[in-house]
Order: sequence, then C-alpha cells, then structure tokens
Amino acid sequence: MMAQGNRILLVEDDLAVASLIADMLEDASYEVDGPYATLSEGVAALADHMPSGAVLDIHLRGSDVDLLADDLDSYAIPYVLCSGAGEHPMVEAHPQALFILKPDIGEKLLSALRHMLH
Repeated sequence: MMAQGNRILLVEDDLAVASLIADMLEDASYEVDGPYATLSEGVAALADHMPSGAVLDIHLRGSDVDLLADDLDSYAIPYVLCSGAGEHPMVEAHPQALFILKPDIGEKLLSALRHMLH
C-alpha cells in the first residue's frame, strides 16, 4: 500500500543515515521534509510544515529530540524514534512512539509508518 503523499518530517544528523532513510521514504511514496540535523531546525520545520508523521534520531549534535517529541505529542502527530543505542530515557518518556534501532531501519521503519498513518 502506498503512502499517497503523506509528509514525513525527518530529523537526523548523520548525513549517510539521513540519505538512506530519505531514499527509503521517497521510494515508498512519502514526501520527505528534511533531513534536518538540529533540534531547532526540526522544531522550525514542524511549525512551518505540519507533517503527517516524523522519523526522529534521538540524539542530535549536542541535544536530544525530547522537546520536538513533546511538540509532536501535543499535535497528536505519530513518530518513530531511531537510535544506534538500545536504551535511552526518551524511549520510556514517549511510550506511544515506536522505537527502531538504526541497524534495523530498513523495512521495520516503513512498516511502522504504514501502521501509524493508515
């Protein structure tokens, strides 16, 4: 099933990982907003272009995405948290968010988005 133009906010500070995720999303017919590498860029993008969903790297340069996750929660916008580390306080703080380890991104991410948005 295609995503039919759903806009996904992508906040990821690793350019190679961001490119991989963006390509996967675009191949699945999602409109990618980003990637954004900092918390402030992600928050501004959310305010400017309300997405249908989001993919967030938990730890960005010098900060985590907790504030952005709180904003997404406030707007009832579903999101996926991604991290290279298996445990992070944000996962417990945002139990409604799906969590994917970066080595497992691939089909797990697309499956999670399809489940959240349809």
